[in-house]
Amino acid sequence: MDYIFPLPLPPRHPPVARDIRIFPGHRYLIDASALAPQEPADAEASLQNGLIGSYTLSTDATHIKAVDLLAGPARGFVWDVDLLPERIRQALQSGADQPRATEFNHLKLLDTRMAAPEVRLSGHRPSLTISPRFELEWHTPAHASQLGIVQLVESTRAAMLANGESVSLLDTESAGNDPVLLLDDPADSTAVKPLCGFQARGRHQRFEFCPAASQGIPDEIDGQAVASLSVLEKYTLYFMQNADPMQPDSYIWVPVHLPIVWGWSIRVQQRYDGVWDVFRKKLIMPTPSTEAPALPRWRGNSLRCRNRVEI
Repeated sequence: MDYIFPLPLPPRHPPVARDIRIFPGHRYLIDASALAPQEPADAEASLQNGLIGSYTLSTDATHIKAVDLLAGPARGFVWDVDLLPERIRQALQSGADQPRATEFNHLKLLDTRMAAPEVRLSGHRPSLTISPRFELEWHTPAHASQLGIVQLVESTRAAMLANGESVSLLDTESAGNDPVLLLDDPADSTAVKPLCGFQARGRHQRFEFCPAASQGIPDEIDGQAVASLSVLEKYTLYFMQNADPMQPDSYIWVPVHLPIVWGWSIRVQQRYDGVWDVFRKKLIMPTPSTEAPALPRWRGNSLRCRNRVEI
């Protein structure tokens, strides 16, 4: 005969209601008397403590400054609440106009997909194209906010000519060893691109984001026929939020999700009948990364790394 002995269940405690008063991306007064005058001492120390003096973004570079505790009154932007030491958290002064909530704004990455790269005709010229797809769900229970995207890239693009010469089309290492801001339009002066409309507090929405990477395949360069073309790239995507981009003295762009890394390595060459075929490919599927810097920084953009060759 079998005996069934019910196991004792652990007691269920009621959920602890959170009262959140400090939010990433917001600027706060600082009780400087509670901190040492040299703390934090520089920009890197500020980053590690989750509190910075300023974070400005341009298409050419990012600029981060430490909090100046000697300036009166001292103020700073929180960029990561989880990094705040308790001594700094206690020194932040939340005003009556600051929001209070039980949870933070958050972005959910529901699904990612990426089809194989292909050669398409764009007008009369073939173009090598790839496009990952991201299914996202954006929640703003804490405060109204704008969701945006920063895309950084490490890229090497080159064409092999019929005479055996290799011509560089794009090389981001010319700007250094770090990724640069992805920029396609010379008239574009915005580093952060909005992904959707400004979202009110207490709302949520689902949508897809489908960035595309492409490279036109020229017939010839400097009078020489193009025999093959190769692309080696790694992209790092930062989903960012800002409570009000029109008030840079009160709010900054801060990450709302782990960075997403994806990439491709591909070579295409022309067949005897003139059709361009994918000869070699390797893909890095879109994946959240804990190795990429949590806060995007760059010096230079992809437009400045292009080689101005005669096509």
